[in-house]
Amino acid sequence: MDADSILRLSPGCRLHLAEPVLLIPEGTMQLSGPARDILSRLDGHRSVASIIDDLLAEYEGAERAEVEQDVLDLLGRMQERGLIRNQ
Repeated sequence: MDADSILRLSPGCRLHLAEPVLLIPEGTMQLSGPARDILSRLDGHRSVASIIDDLLAEYEGAERAEVEQDVLDLLGRMQERGLIRNQ
């Protein structure tokens, strides 16, 4: 996975409407920090780079390299667990 990847949540996974929780087939996963903001943008149409650009606009003053690394780290962990997939 890289900044050009287009991702979506895997079947059976969805974000809770009101809580910072990812509903997964095995139960739930508590989300912290900007994780919900990142995962909510996985629509199967936008690239990871586009999502990073959105986050930089939302979190003014954030360093691009730091945001990019955080996003790629989170998405890599989610992909390893089978919670997200390439479009």
